[in-house]
Amino acid sequence: MTQPDSAMAPEIADRIAAEIAAEIETRAPFVDRGAQIPDLAAAYALQDRVRDILAPRHGGIGGRKIAWNAAGQAAAMGLPGPAVAAVLGDGVRHSPAALREGDLRSFFFEPEIAAVLEQDIPPRAGGYAPADLAAMAIRLHPAFELMDRRDCAAPSPFAAIAGGVFNAGLVLGGPGAPAREVAHGALRSVVRLGGEVLLDAIGAAPMAPLVAAALIASHASARGETLRAGEILLCGAHLPPRPAPFGTVLHFDLGALGAVELGLEAAQ
Repeated sequence: MTQPDSAMAPEIADRIAAEIAAEIETRAPFVDRGAQIPDLAAAYALQDRVRDILAPRHGGIGGRKIAWNAAGQAAAMGLPGPAVAAVLGDGVRHSPAALREGDLRSFFFEPEIAAVLEQDIPPRAGGYAPADLAAMAIRLHPAFELMDRRDCAAPSPFAAIAGGVFNAGLVLGGPGAPAREVAHGALRSVVRLGGEVLLDAIGAAPMAPLVAAALIASHASARGETLRAGEILLCGAHLPPRPAPFGTVLHFDLGALGAVELGLEAAQ
């Protein structure tokens, strides 16, 4: 559901959204339009428009992501809280998965906990708290978020939000476990790139996964949207976004939740 814009005329918002959607589809370099976006409401209204253009052509909505949810991140960017964006359906892969060199313009990845919804979460007044989601059928899994930075180093927050915060899909691992059975703070995150260990830490998640899921659900609720059973919610990076060379394998082990693997296939 597209929400009203803040201070942007509809014809301007439609034009900018069409430009952003075309740039995402063609993997063109990121254009920072932050100076054209007056406020956070306008950024999300543009994001809605871009999603509404792309989703029918790319498998609908496969899930949502949260961004900038480590302590102090959002405030440092001048935002009132973490950002949320959609994951398109045809960007959802299941482990073991492969990504070919050239599929994205500039590939980055993030290891994350993913919450998989087993029931709808409809809009409701006041949104959702973590305790509400704890009572629902939700499984937690290891996942990689796939990102295409499209040659962008440091975007303005409003421009990044309008463009979906660089999401280019995800890889879901498993087997996962019911959220109510998981002590997330005790999970050990081990990320390997080929033979190199990039992370080996306990409690590496930026926030409790059900806190992140509640923020995503409340964001959708405030916009009159239902999160559908089967959607996958990415709950925040255990490592900052980073590139990886092709011709190797990414592996993320999350203890009791299992593991996820992504092969990076070099061009022939």
